[in-house]
Amino acid sequence: MISSQDAQTVKHLVESAVSQLIHGQAYFDDSAEDSLSEQIFRLKKSQCTMRSLLKWYKNKYVTSSPKKLKRTTPKTNTLIIIMPDFESFSCNVLQDFVMIVSSYITSLPIVLIFGVATSVSALHKAFPYHVSSKLLIKVFHSLPSHVYMNQVLENIFLTHTSPFHLSGRAFELLTDVFLFYDFSVTGLIQSIKYCMMDHYYGDNIKALCCTRDKIEETVSKLTSGDLENIRRLLSFRPFFDIQDIQTKIGLFANDNFFRKVLCKEMHKLHDYLHSFYLCVRLLSALVKDLPKNILGKTVREIYAKCSMELITDTQPFRECMQLLSFQSQVQLAESMKNALKEINALLQIVSPLHPTSRKTNLNSITLNNDLGQDFAKSIRIHFLTFLRQIENANNEALVINNVNANNDNDMDVDVVPGNRFKLKEKLLKATRVEKIQSEFEMVRSRFVSYLEEMFGKGLQPPRTQSFHELLFRGDVAGVRRQRVGAPRGALHLALNDPVHYLQCSCCHLSSSENVSERLPDISIVYKLHRECGKHINLYDWLQAFAAILRPDDQDDDRDQDSTIQIRFTRAVAELQFLGFIRTSRRKTDHVMRLTW
Repeated sequence: MISSQDAQTVKHLVESAVSQLIHGQAYFDDSAEDSLSEQIFRLKKSQCTMRSLLKWYKNKYVTSSPKKLKRTTPKTNTLIIIMPDFESFSCNVLQDFVMIVSSYITSLPIVLIFGVATSVSALHKAFPYHVSSKLLIKVFHSLPSHVYMNQVLENIFLTHTSPFHLSGRAFELLTDVFLFYDFSVTGLIQSIKYCMMDHYYGDNIKALCCTRDKIEETVSKLTSGDLENIRRLLSFRPFFDIQDIQTKIGLFANDNFFRKVLCKEMHKLHDYLHSFYLCVRLLSALVKDLPKNILGKTVREIYAKCSMELITDTQPFRECMQLLSFQSQVQLAESMKNALKEINALLQIVSPLHPTSRKTNLNSITLNNDLGQDFAKSIRIHFLTFLRQIENANNEALVINNVNANNDNDMDVDVVPGNRFKLKEKLLKATRVEKIQSEFEMVRSRFVSYLEEMFGKGLQPPRTQSFHELLFRGDVAGVRRQRVGAPRGALHLALNDPVHYLQCSCCHLSSSENVSERLPDISIVYKLHRECGKHINLYDWLQAFAAILRPDDQDDDRDQDSTIQIRFTRAVAELQFLGFIRTSRRKTDHVMRLTW
């Protein structure tokens, strides 16, 4: 891996590449002989040349045949040199390096990987024809960063197997920072790690944020104080209110009884997570191809909406169900197959999408009241049955004329000007037809009704579940304060009240507006510059600064003190570096204020 900083000249580039190829291989190859390893580690930087690389490669990877000494059998070990910042390299250095490598290509299988941030045209501009002709150029692209973000979130965090979860608003905040600021997947993962660390750091009861198989062991280790903290959770009050009198007394008076109830509720919470994430993925599979993308195209978008509110009560969900009720037979069947793949992946079922040939009566199937595995199996049975009926349904609708035969003679009545309204009514009746739904339309209507019922049960927001605070991180203000940078506010606080960061008694002020000689020089200069207008006279600024440092001295003594001038000059330079002021072109002895 060669960066542009290590390749100022061709000599440096060759030395860095050869040194990494020779020395780096010794760290990972345990089969190398000790004598060879000692020889490698004694190799100096100045000795790392292409000739040394060729000698090392032949000793390492090229073996001679015992029968024919002249015939050698090279192994398929390619030497790869990666240059991630191609545009930052000197064109002349790269051209010379390519020509050097090309002269050894018959003996050394070398692959160069250039990280081009713009387009392939940058490669052709950097290399003339006599250099580019030495290269066999193959272009490959990395996926956009938001694709990697979706993969990381959907496969790692947005699963029921993950013990830690983010609430809708906190999750939306982190994804917004990614999409609107940095596009850094690493930064997003670090933010989630911070939220996880802060969640577990809160108190001991967050130890219940664990996998299902460790719930009983963790609950048994909770102390009476930990159980009391759990009773203080906001979600405990609704759970407590619906219990009977004996249960209420046991929840407060008997810690062992409360532990049993807590284990039961935590298992219910994990069953809820199993069904919730399944329904989120099913909804994503059904609506991602609908027009306008009302609910979004990715799982993370739907998860954020479902976590904040009951999605079935929103207008976008109703519009999506209405669009599903207009889908064609082929499109609806394809969407159901994609949804079945999600169910089979969750249940780890490897089976065809079609059920057996026996008929299933939809009216006899009821929605399972229990969440978890049973709920998922019930959904799979429904989807398989609906899929078979939709694929085999007739798509032709009957049209029946809705005109009464007894009224046919009325149309023969002579029309008079006074009966014009009556004539219009009779003509409308004569043209009115009644359309009977086809078999496919009736099955589709029942399927949409089932989806509304199923999603209404499986997509309840996390805040409706008892003890959800143990698994979900919902402190949006804390996440925003710690992960969304506010450099302007932090700089103002540090310069206006440095004791907040320094935590020293000498900088303590009774009021943040006061100025003391014990403050750092830049803080004094900053406070003084806030009292000025748009243009600041440097001499007046210096006199105010000196008056604060030495209030008892005379003006002449302050002007002759070079220490004050040096300290003031350095503080002004630091303030200019931070972007608060800049030099003025109109007045040489003035600076211009750039902030509020």
